[in-house]
Amino acid sequence: MGKVIGMICVLGGIASFLYSWVLEQKKRHGRLEELIMFLQKSIFAMEEEKVRIIEYFEGYKSRDAVLEDTLKEIAKRLRRNVYPDGQVVWEEVFWEKKADWNYEEETFGMILAAGNGFFGRKRSENLCFLRKSIKQLEMQRDKSKEKDAQERKVWIPVGMLGGIMLMIILI
Repeated sequence: MGKVIGMICVLGGIASFLYSWVLEQKKRHGRLEELIMFLQKSIFAMEEEKVRIIEYFEGYKSRDAVLEDTLKEIAKRLRRNVYPDGQVVWEEVFWEKKADWNYEEETFGMILAAGNGFFGRKRSENLCFLRKSIKQLEMQRDKSKEKDAQERKVWIPVGMLGGIMLMIILI
């Protein structure tokens, strides 16, 4: 009876680990979707009205708490008027919250570069840069989704079969 309970616990542990891994991937994809949506809303706001960046960042509501916290922190630091350039604030805050964002270096670099679209000299230049950043992030999102799907195809069966083999060895 103890062996059966042990086998169930081992399989349950492996399944829960794999499930949490898949959930983390989905959370990363959702966070990137929210960031892309934020950039698209920013383009629309810049085209339609005169946007004050600090108030826009402070007032932005998102389903993703990490994006909202990051934007509020950027606004708070911009309001202090200590930094020479807004891009410096954008990069510094994102570097501090890098662990919360949990992206690979290439995607994180694109996110850092997207800040140029808010702190450029001309509005037309900012809009062009934001559009370019959105295209890059969308391509990166698609590559990331494909890569994660391939990894899931391999690691979920391997993980479960590895657990079954471990149970057979321990019997």
